[in-house]
Amino acid sequence: MPTRLALALLTLTLCAVAAVIGVAIASRGDSDAQVAAGPSGWAGFVRPPGATAPDFALRDQGGERATMAEYRGRPVAVTFVYSTCEDTCPAMVDQVRGALDDTGSDMPLLAVSVDPANDTPARARRFLNERRMTGRARFLLGSERELAPVWKGYGVQPQEGELDHTANVVLVDAQGRQRVGFPHDQLTPESLAHDIRRITRANVNDAG
Repeated sequence: MPTRLALALLTLTLCAVAAVIGVAIASRGDSDAQVAAGPSGWAGFVRPPGATAPDFALRDQGGERATMAEYRGRPVAVTFVYSTCEDTCPAMVDQVRGALDDTGSDMPLLAVSVDPANDTPARARRFLNERRMTGRARFLLGSERELAPVWKGYGVQPQEGELDHTANVVLVDAQGRQRVGFPHDQLTPESLAHDIRRITRANVNDAG
């Protein structure tokens, strides 16, 4: 093949690759641009000033000890679910999975039980498996006494008979501060992805 033709083909190939990368970057920017962020810059609801993530000592679905302190230094998502829920909880966790997939983030999700009497390790494992979140989320279990301070720290009403629990997702920053929350009926993968990117960038900047 003549050298001039080879160079021309190489140039066209490089231009095509650059165009694909540019479209991918632009698409991500467009998705963020379509999200209605408030004056604060967050798409979700800003949590009260000074609200911190309460520490705990619970067990996850595999029986491993879990504390909030072990996540200090990186952002984390926290939500509140119960393993036998058939509507709100599965939908909410699916939305979180969609946001994590969209951003390519490895941000952990901590799903805190709101029905300690019925949430067993086996049911918790099944819940995560059905939601395709095994290895990406931890379902945190404990007694009512152990879980109550966590519920209180996030302003959560547990599941009680016909009284539905508070269903939301909260992003906690690397310093252990509750930054932004999403009620389940206002949660979308796009809006959560927007705030995941924002809190992750803030963590990178702080680390730098």
